[in-house]
Amino acid sequence: MTRELEIDSVTETYTREGFFRRTNEIIKRNTQQEFAIMYLNLVDFKIINDLYGYEIGDMILNDLVVQLQNSFLKPILVARMVADQFTLLINKRNVDYEKLIKYLHFTYHYESITLDIYGRCGIYLIPHETTLNILDMCDRAKLAKNYISNRYLKPYAVYNEKMKSDHEERSMSLIQLDEAIKNKEFQVYYQPIYDGQTEKIVSAEALVRWHSPTNGVILPSKFIPALEESGYITILDTYVYQSVQEFLEKECQDIPIKISMNLSRMDLMNQNIMNLILENERNQHINYEVTESAYSSLSVNANDFLSTLHQRGNMILMDDFGSGVSSLSTIRDFEFDIIKIDMGFVRNIGYSQSNDSILASLIEMIHRLEMKVVAEGVETKEQLDFLKEHGCDFIQGFYFSKPLIKNDFKKLISN
Repeated sequence: MTRELEIDSVTETYTREGFFRRTNEIIKRNTQQEFAIMYLNLVDFKIINDLYGYEIGDMILNDLVVQLQNSFLKPILVARMVADQFTLLINKRNVDYEKLIKYLHFTYHYESITLDIYGRCGIYLIPHETTLNILDMCDRAKLAKNYISNRYLKPYAVYNEKMKSDHEERSMSLIQLDEAIKNKEFQVYYQPIYDGQTEKIVSAEALVRWHSPTNGVILPSKFIPALEESGYITILDTYVYQSVQEFLEKECQDIPIKISMNLSRMDLMNQNIMNLILENERNQHINYEVTESAYSSLSVNANDFLSTLHQRGNMILMDDFGSGVSSLSTIRDFEFDIIKIDMGFVRNIGYSQSNDSILASLIEMIHRLEMKVVAEGVETKEQLDFLKEHGCDFIQGFYFSKPLIKNDFKKLISN
């Protein structure tokens, strides 16, 4: 019975329970040694199971286990926690980050099947005389894994305490979201977008701030990532859409202004919000911004949704252009109306000749593709002059205006 509980039947590694018990024994018995726990999983393993079946999936897992056991890590214990997720107990001295980058990518061959397999790994370096139990240590390693920003360039992350505080903050955001929307704690702000030559307002971007009664004004960077990760972002984006629609219909009937709002990757996977937008024929004054990363993972259905909006007269904008790795192919594959240049380029105007040359070339290239350009994050006259000189169509940033509450924005455009 103990073996059934502690040994995984597929990989012959420890189970979660077996790993907890054995790790606890080893650490207590070897108080002078330094250990680390690694939490590893395979990227998109579910897709492999769906395409090739569980038999192939299990063979890949067993192949991975053999590789782990014979690797430079020299693991003391290997355990399968669930599905494609594994934990390792290793000596801290065996952690080699350079080798790990290469190791977390391997090619699997079986008969006519060849698969590129990518792993990602969180690492918790166990401190001396820790009071944490093994479950908490594993949770910290897993949390570090979830903080990996680029699984190809750096497929590992080492736990630090800021990850825990950020995670707790994000979790609190999720818990409070429903109540915050019911209590109208989220407020939509409008940041004007100006014509690059005449410097007159031509449109605006809808942004959101959380006015928490306990924590004050919370910026999007503090709660948006948690909502995107959980899928709850669609609830907030639906609220923003309805707020913008109401503002345009009730307060801007006689003002020819267009307002853009962001559609997240999760929105473009959610049929409810797509149907809500498509069912409203009166929203031609709302434009939609899609990030490059969101667009690159679109389904056929979501692509059709954007095409329908485009044909109906809603402008489609690519946001943060230049921040990812597939920008050129992305704007080639879809007829975007406007490209918003990543503010990193704008921020570095005047500091780097190569940055300035790339930015000027990007503007020229986008114009050749018959699209218009918005520069975000413009804060200085030097930046504005450079963008004007190179024919940038639209300017957005604190140089002209910060995001404004609804009433202040209404006064501005009324004048």
